[in-house]
Amino acid sequence: MRYVLDIEPKPQSRPRFGKKRAYEDRDMLAWKRRFMYLLKSKRPAMIENGPIAVLLTFYVYPPQYLAKSKGRAEALRNEEIYVDKRPDLDNYTKAVWDCSNGILFKDDGQIAVDGNQKLYSFNPRVELEIFEL
Repeated sequence: MRYVLDIEPKPQSRPRFGKKRAYEDRDMLAWKRRFMYLLKSKRPAMIENGPIAVLLTFYVYPPQYLAKSKGRAEALRNEEIYVDKRPDLDNYTKAVWDCSNGILFKDDGQIAVDGNQKLYSFNPRVELEIFEL
C-alpha cells in the first residue's frame, strides 16, 4: 500500500530530561499526533505479523539559496535534488516508524527491509509504501 501524507517531515527529537523523568519536546508530540491522525484517516489495514518492507520518501522544503537558484529551478520543480544536509535521514525515519507502530504494523521489529530518501520539494510531504514480504 502507498500513502501520501501532507505534512512537513520532522526528525525525531532527542529526549529532554526533567527532574525525575525523560520527556519529549512539545513540538514533536504535536507533529506525531498530526502524523498519526493523517495516517489513520487513510484507513490502513494493519499487518499483524510477518516481515515487512517500508519505503519512505521525505520531501523537504528547499532552503532559500536553492529556491532562488535559476540554474536548478527545473530540477527543483521536478523534485530531483537530494537533500545532503541535516537533519539526518535516520531521524526522519525513526519519527515515522514510531507513529506507524500499531497503525500500519503491530511492531516496528517486523521491518525487515527499508529504503529511505529525502528530496527537496516546494510541496513538503511524506510518502510511505509498505509491503508484506
